[in-house]
Amino acid sequence: MLQSSVTATVLALLMGSGAALAERQPEQAPSNIRSLSVEEIRGLRDGEGMGLARPAELNGYPGPAHVLDAARAGKIHLYAEQRQALERIHAAMKVEAQALGQQILDLEALLEAGFRAGRMAEADLARQVEDIGRKRAALRLTHLRAHLLTAGLMTAEQIEHYYQFRGVATESPERGHGH
Repeated sequence: MLQSSVTATVLALLMGSGAALAERQPEQAPSNIRSLSVEEIRGLRDGEGMGLARPAELNGYPGPAHVLDAARAGKIHLYAEQRQALERIHAAMKVEAQALGQQILDLEALLEAGFRAGRMAEADLARQVEDIGRKRAALRLTHLRAHLLTAGLMTAEQIEHYYQFRGVATESPERGHGH
């Protein structure tokens, strides 16, 4: 009887301290991928940019989602053909990015599971990290390619208006733009 009341007291204390700890800590990732934040997991799962195309964005190559947002806000004018092409670019990029993001999440879960189980071997580690690196490179390429294609559809004037709308200073190289 005494043992069960001690056990109940300990459980109550542990549950109470766990709840208090959860209130103070930022949102944690699901237990199968503790090495990634909730934001990273969400970004990978949803095909978000996560800054992967920043070299393009900062150098005069806008991304399709932001250009479409600027057009919807009336800040830049797009021709109907441009809008349709940008919507296709964005949709294709999103599908590819979501698929790659899920593959990265699966590989990250596998990597973490190996460590958690205490059975990570050197050969497995190298292969798994390289696999994750290849998928992350493919994801970045997907986002950068969408920026390259987007800029190719826009005039220099449209790109200039876009960056004025975004309030971003760019180093915009002289290059031929579409339309």
